[in-house]
Amino acid sequence: MLVFNCTKAAVEFFVVTRQGQKVSDLEPAPHKTIAESIETPAFPNGVDTDKNGEFQWQWVLHCVSIKRKKYLMAMDYQSRFCITVVAGKKGDIYQFLNTFEPMLKACFLSLANESGVDTVEIENCVDHYDREVNDCAFHPRSDRSVQAHLNDVHWHLERHCYEDGMLLEDVDLLGFNLFSGQFPRNSKHKKEHFFPNEEFVNQWQQWTSKPQPVDMSNVIVLSHHRQ
Repeated sequence: MLVFNCTKAAVEFFVVTRQGQKVSDLEPAPHKTIAESIETPAFPNGVDTDKNGEFQWQWVLHCVSIKRKKYLMAMDYQSRFCITVVAGKKGDIYQFLNTFEPMLKACFLSLANESGVDTVEIENCVDHYDREVNDCAFHPRSDRSVQAHLNDVHWHLERHCYEDGMLLEDVDLLGFNLFSGQFPRNSKHKKEHFFPNEEFVNQWQQWTSKPQPVDMSNVIVLSHHRQ
């Protein structure tokens, strides 16, 4: 289950006005902080957590505007790896998901291959993701530490757009995502500085190595799912 914790700017992007009323698909977060949600994961009512693998992947989602072009920036809470994509239609969550997920996999495949991860293991990692991640949730919630790192990526993005041209194609955005993940980060949850690119690959491998439920045939679908 993907969990997107939206900053104020991202919340504004996903709110649309219909018949004079502001509406969005965002739901209140189950806890005040992301750390609390990681410590005690909460799933929507009616979801079988065993069959869902008790798996939640927490992201902080931000929205920025450069030369009148909007970008959505999703940063993994744990690894601080950031995925930047061109924003689609305002308020369209499904369009974002259909843009985000292919980029997520492309980033992992590129970094895993570059790191020398065995091809079979890479395939297992992607298969694991496809089994475990069937649903998502969007909450109006952020994190100060992650926001600071998002601001740094935004600086690099803005610099590139003004000095080297706008990033509009998937291949260019892929290159930027890998570029922005090579800078060292720090977090109160880790003792030493770390590199998002490395953490991103290691984290995915660790998740895949955990024992998985045998029967995945009846995973319950939440309010949002891949289309």
